[in-house]
Amino acid sequence: MSWIKCKCGEIIHDNTDRISYKGYIISDKEYFDMFDLADEMIKSANPDREELTMTFRRNIGSYIKIKKIYQCYTCGRLLLENDQGEICSFVPENSDDKKMLDYESVGKINY
Repeated sequence: MSWIKCKCGEIIHDNTDRISYKGYIISDKEYFDMFDLADEMIKSANPDREELTMTFRRNIGSYIKIKKIYQCYTCGRLLLENDQGEICSFVPENSDDKKMLDYESVGKINY
């Protein structure tokens, strides 16, 4: 999907990586399945960590369901991809924050 039209009329582009208004949403079950897959990769006898990392990235979508979510930078609507690839929109009731998916706007996490 290279672009989405929000109900407010704004065109939301999805044609690159690291977009501040795009994110991913997974269920709690899928979240823990992701960790189980990571554990399998870590426990593997393969000594090449970079190869394991790339295997994890290539295969994660085969093991868990990850849905795309966008936030319109004009009206603040959340746009969620459903199982059929259609977009459902939600309007935040108590917030006018138009950068909820941009972690830089709320502060970076230090590791």
